[in-house]
Amino acid sequence: MGKFALWQHRRKPWQQGNWLAVDIETNGLDAKNDAMLTLAWVPIRPPVIALDQHGYKVVKSSEVLSQAAVIHQLSSADLAAGEPLEDVMHAFKQVAENALLVAHNVRFDFEVLQVALAKLGNERWRPDGLYCTLQAERRRLLRAQQELQQGELTLAACRARYGLAEFNGHHALNDAIACAELFLAQAYRFASGHQPTVATLLKSARP
Repeated sequence: MGKFALWQHRRKPWQQGNWLAVDIETNGLDAKNDAMLTLAWVPIRPPVIALDQHGYKVVKSSEVLSQAAVIHQLSSADLAAGEPLEDVMHAFKQVAENALLVAHNVRFDFEVLQVALAKLGNERWRPDGLYCTLQAERRRLLRAQQELQQGELTLAACRARYGLAEFNGHHALNDAIACAELFLAQAYRFASGHQPTVATLLKSARP
């Protein structure tokens, strides 16, 4: 997307943005060095989450599984039956073109995606914006002068404050959908009484 098209996208009312919730499971907590195991996404068309357009991919790998992979309920057989990283990233880039990336701790997911693309020798991909549901909630709580306690910024804890239902976490697609729901709850609360642009909403949740 050119600079003018990007500018136009960010000037739109936030409901007209091309939002895409993403979740990635890796073989550890190091975005630069731990392998991507699964990648899931779901488009958000406020006020709707486009569940019929979701994606969930397991990356083919012979990695020795860490405790993180066990938590995500993945097995060596799952990874052996997965798709090549190149195919996974090709599918993702098709749906993520000109997207506004939404994730809980979006900086981590974005870095994992950049590392995966670099492994394939692809050009760096940049979305039209990054929205971090974790940072959005952190800033909201601090504005309310609330002291943050350990565990208060987990995806589950953030959702609970908006009355969202419990969910089965540690599965990329479940987490992506849960993040999309949290995004909508945050965005509608933020927009209450006015009509923010995409750019304004992104600023409220910048990583």
